[in-house]
Amino acid sequence: MSQRCPYCHDRDIETVATIPYVRGRVVAHTLGVRKFMGCRRCVRRAIYKEVGVSSLIGWFSVTAVVLNPMMITYGAVRGLFVRSDEAGVKRALEQAGIPDDGAEADPLRVAYGLAAAMIAADGKVEDEEVAVTLEVGRQLFVDFVADDFFKVLANHKDLPGVSELAFLLGGILEDQEKALVFGYLAEIAASDGHVADEEKLMLEEVRTKLGISESATLSFARGQLPPAV
Repeated sequence: MSQRCPYCHDRDIETVATIPYVRGRVVAHTLGVRKFMGCRRCVRRAIYKEVGVSSLIGWFSVTAVVLNPMMITYGAVRGLFVRSDEAGVKRALEQAGIPDDGAEADPLRVAYGLAAAMIAADGKVEDEEVAVTLEVGRQLFVDFVADDFFKVLANHKDLPGVSELAFLLGGILEDQEKALVFGYLAEIAASDGHVADEEKLMLEEVRTKLGISESATLSFARGQLPPAV
């Protein structure tokens, strides 16, 4: 079963690509990766858009000044060689719990994939995030199995980006399932008592892609979660 490109919503998904980035923060810096999945034209555009962002705001620390030229060059070259990658697309969909045979998606398997994608969105997997994900997952999902989640997390490099994954799930899950999965992510974000700006932006992007009403952006967090399905 083919899936539509999350960017143009017109052509089928043809390829996946990952490029590194650096953001300087005066005396510190952040390293991460951006993942793109869609038709070849849209993935190429997304790569060059990211290269453009790095060219503008990727310089504000000593380390960033050293690393950013290499990452910009890599992204520019990677954009030139965007090819069809049927095997990569298949791996990404499988890891995300999206069946390619027309079968219904399992909300728990989907939650594993989206949670893992969010944890790894900054290019690193932190123990604290994993611990919270496990704790909240056990509270929300009766059948949550840590080993199954770890299998997905171990292959997080094969997962689509958070935005692309949320778009695909928006056309597959029922409303109650969307609410449950979004509630899982919102609870993880609020687990330390504070939702950082970066987390708010990511949750908003997921909410939009899933097709959940704006009033629900954080309404499922902290004791306001939907019932398990």
